Amino acid sequence: YPLCALAVSALDLGCHSVCRITFRVLKEIVSGLKYINLVYKTGIRVSKAEEMLGSYAASPNVYNWASEKEETPSGFLARGVYKAKSKFIDDDKHEHLAFEYQLEIKKDWD
Repeated sequence: YPLCALAVSALDLGCHSVCRITFRVLKEIVSGLKYINLVYKTGIRVSKAEEMLGSYAASPNVYNWASEKEETPSGFLARGVYKAKSKFIDDDKHEHLAFEYQLEIKKDWD
């Protein structure tokens, strides 16, 4: 499975974000594909999101998926750097994609 790391992105307090993925299924059916996102601040897990995407048949067509809209925390204590780990797994616990990224939540844009 591909593993990628994304650079730090800065977000404003209380803004909305969406994760979008475009993919193909090449060989066998993918049954029970699930998206898992774990978010950490200073090494402590502050959020865990799981979303069932469904099953997908092998096809030359491209599939598109977008997560539900999420709002970043707001307030003085919410500011700082967050690290996240995301992965897509199926019913057989096969990891199809895993990636890590960082987000910085801040009040002012420089």
